[in-house]
Amino acid sequence: MYSRADKSVAVGLLVSACAVLGVARWLTPAARGYGTHTELGLPPCNFLRLTHLPCPSCGLTTCFTWAAHFHFWQAFLVNPFGVLAFFVTVSAIPTAIFLLWRRISFRRITESAGFTKAIYAGTALYFISWFFKLATFHYAGY
Repeated sequence: MYSRADKSVAVGLLVSACAVLGVARWLTPAARGYGTHTELGLPPCNFLRLTHLPCPSCGLTTCFTWAAHFHFWQAFLVNPFGVLAFFVTVSAIPTAIFLLWRRISFRRITESAGFTKAIYAGTALYFISWFFKLATFHYAGY
């Protein structure tokens, strides 16, 4: 059954995806491949600062920013998982509109076996991407 909560989830998904993509388009990607998030007033990554190694999310903001500017190869080199996350974010917009239009409960998607498999696959890709980042990373300092 479709509820007010389902509508709120779909609207929240739509607004969040648009906001993330809008901010990514507005930012300028950091040339070194990480640190773009500091343009938003956020502090540098403590993991990177302390270990001189990238954290699993290192470069995600820079990746989204490159992708939002249609430079997908640079985005991939910065963080391969980020390109997947970017396209998932882009696809969230028509998905949310479809859920609203057809009055489909978000629970119908999240309770499917395919959704669980996608979460496991995404988690595996996230860590594989981190290993890629560790293998190709060059610390330029903050």
